[in-house]
Amino acid sequence: MRSTTTAGGWWQHLVLGDAVRLLALISVVVAAVRWDGIAVALFALVLGAVMVPRAVGAGTAFDVAWCTSLLFAGWAAQLEWYRAVPWLDLAVHLVCTGLVAAMAYRLLARADGPRSGVGALVVTTALGALAAVLWELGEGAGHLLLDDEIGVGYTDTLGDLAVGLLGSMVAGVVLAVRAPGARAEPTADVALPTISVVVPARDDAEALDRCLALLAQQDLAPVEVIVVDNASSDGTADVARRWGAEVVRETTVGIPAAAAAGYDAARGDVIARLDADSRPGRDWVSTAARRLAADPGLEAVTGSGVFHDAPRGTRTAVAFGYLGTYYVLGHLALGHTALWGSCMAFRREAWSAVRHDVVRRDPEVHDDLDLAFRLGPSRRVALVPSWRVGVSVRSLRGRSQRRRRMNRAWRTLRVNWAVAPPWIRWRDRWMRDGGAQPS
Repeated sequence: MRSTTTAGGWWQHLVLGDAVRLLALISVVVAAVRWDGIAVALFALVLGAVMVPRAVGAGTAFDVAWCTSLLFAGWAAQLEWYRAVPWLDLAVHLVCTGLVAAMAYRLLARADGPRSGVGALVVTTALGALAAVLWELGEGAGHLLLDDEIGVGYTDTLGDLAVGLLGSMVAGVVLAVRAPGARAEPTADVALPTISVVVPARDDAEALDRCLALLAQQDLAPVEVIVVDNASSDGTADVARRWGAEVVRETTVGIPAAAAAGYDAARGDVIARLDADSRPGRDWVSTAARRLAADPGLEAVTGSGVFHDAPRGTRTAVAFGYLGTYYVLGHLALGHTALWGSCMAFRREAWSAVRHDVVRRDPEVHDDLDLAFRLGPSRRVALVPSWRVGVSVRSLRGRSQRRRRMNRAWRTLRVNWAVAPPWIRWRDRWMRDGGAQPS
């Protein structure tokens, strides 16, 4: 049973959760007017960080604590309060590392399920220790590359690491005390939804062959695999038929038209999407099915990836940087989680509701981002970081390729913001989250 909160409750949620984000944005402007590029970069980093709780749907108390602490840390560094108050640096490391550890645990629990009380303590402490080390490495890099006024040293580093570990342990204790039961999973008497996998492809027979081979090895077989042959001149359709896939031909060139044609043809309860160069693991289909079966109110899920053909040692880092930037900026633009076409799934009913609204005939629109715009913010979309695929880095190779992707992104934003600008979308998101709470 759900009940509607008062208008005052909605405004409390808005003011407490987002006033600090507004201050962070103002801080970037102040830094640009009054100080140098390093100050702008500092507060831009803070601005990005304070968006994280909103992106993951954190509660108001945690949201305010996170945003306030990080904004204070940024101003303390810029105004050199750490030099004036020697113990302040340790206090900030204590609080911020604890909050980062708690946030990292929340994200891990969302992906893989919460731990027991002891498990929550151990995992949170370990995540906090890692965050503390990365923080110190970041300070060292900043000292060497950006500003030698950034304080580093043996004693300073050890002290920061010690209090950071203490802060993460405190966060772990709090999470252990409040640890819920295991994440809801569909029980034996709850049937998993049937999955249709759609793969748009144009002149990509070799990559498609590998993708379909991996789909044939799934621990949960999809009800169908649909390959949309987007006016290919190679053996794309022959490869698809050899693997038993249904071939849908779409003569209008462009991923938006091809993807939509595949979704229209799908018969499964859930439509999962891969690109021809995606390399799914054996549990890719079953993970989507279990995640959507466990949460009937969830309309779509999206995942992450690794660039399998990037130089060794950089594959995960490059993908994390690219997808992390995409998801953060996409969330700001949408008011909710974006979708990534190389690894996503959504309910067929959701597609039926928006299929006449999506852009189909403009090849210079990102179809996954456009679909995310049409689905939200009234429908829930969740990022599942552990649900991942291998993908090719080819889409980022070359300046012209990167420029084309950026131009498509801006075109997609302009098309959809003309319908509902971001402030309207965020208002609707706040109304959805703050206007109705479980009773």
